[in-house]
Amino acid sequence: MKRFSKSDWLDLGLKRLAKAGPDALRIDVLCSKAKRSKGSFYHHFAGRDDFVQALMAHWEQALTHAIIEETEKSKTAAAKLKTLAHIISGTDMTAERALRRWAGTEKIVAEAIAKVDKRRIDYVAKLISQAKKIPPQTARDLAVMNYASLVGFQMMFQNVNPARYKRIDKIYETLLQNWPDR
Repeated sequence: MKRFSKSDWLDLGLKRLAKAGPDALRIDVLCSKAKRSKGSFYHHFAGRDDFVQALMAHWEQALTHAIIEETEKSKTAAAKLKTLAHIISGTDMTAERALRRWAGTEKIVAEAIAKVDKRRIDYVAKLISQAKKIPPQTARDLAVMNYASLVGFQMMFQNVNPARYKRIDKIYETLLQNWPDR
């Protein structure tokens, strides 16, 4: 039997969270799903809080840092905004929706989400400011508006219709393109 790595545990945690919510992250439940012993779990994590901290870092890496790294391959700020929208429209946000719900009762999760939200908004605001040459505060307000739309969409609709999301994102893109440069 192949050794279950720390990354395997974290991937399993995100999948179980997306499917069954935070109760699915009890150590005994995870061990049962992984078909591994508690010793295997404790080899990688000191306990539940350590696992949750690592899970939040894993989520941040996969759904923030990796996406920004991919976006940064585009040449211009405007192209980066389009690339970012394309990546996000094809990303399964089920685990993120579950994390946002869980944040209401779990301080570790709430803090991680606040950190990620700030990082994402700052990044988009920087791109908007560069693409449109508008003041930083206006760019930040536009970034917040866009991000609030994304998060609201995640929370309102369990099964996001990709065509609908793309239509809404296209409206935002048109709004941004028509925003006057300074």
